[in-house]
Amino acid sequence: MSSSLSHSLPFTHNQRFEEWGYAERAWYLEGRRGLTGTIRALFWPTEGVVEVGWYDQVWANRTPQPPSDLFIFRLSEEGYQRLRRHLEATIADYNAVTVFETSLFYPAKRSYHFFHTCHQYTAYALREAGLPLSPFWAFSRTSFAWQLHRAVQIAKKHPTALLSGELQ
Repeated sequence: MSSSLSHSLPFTHNQRFEEWGYAERAWYLEGRRGLTGTIRALFWPTEGVVEVGWYDQVWANRTPQPPSDLFIFRLSEEGYQRLRRHLEATIADYNAVTVFETSLFYPAKRSYHFFHTCHQYTAYALREAGLPLSPFWAFSRTSFAWQLHRAVQIAKKHPTALLSGELQ
């Protein structure tokens, strides 16, 4: 964990999993949803937020909205460091917008819109770590999950390729 994030987080010591996410600020933090919220979030570039949270279980095991898929990839140290640098570079300012339970929300460098949603955000980060993902094709949960399933199959056939970050 970066020292920029850890200085104000006394609750992280008992949490095993660090999770990063990305969302439209108005939708996720301000509750501005519905049809107009959907149109705004997708078709008008709006402020994004980066969530950094610490939990005792991964999201797939604690979500109240199953089904959710859990994908596990083993990264090389180099791949992990590239992932960390990329994620930390997505934060515009280390002054948190808000704190909710065990999560901090920071202003994102990039705006939220149809071509840069949570799925693309995650695909960019995992591609930086060495996974064979295309952010362009991660426009929905289904299309992103298809790519992750494909990456699992590649990792099974060529486990050292993902471990060393050779696949781009």
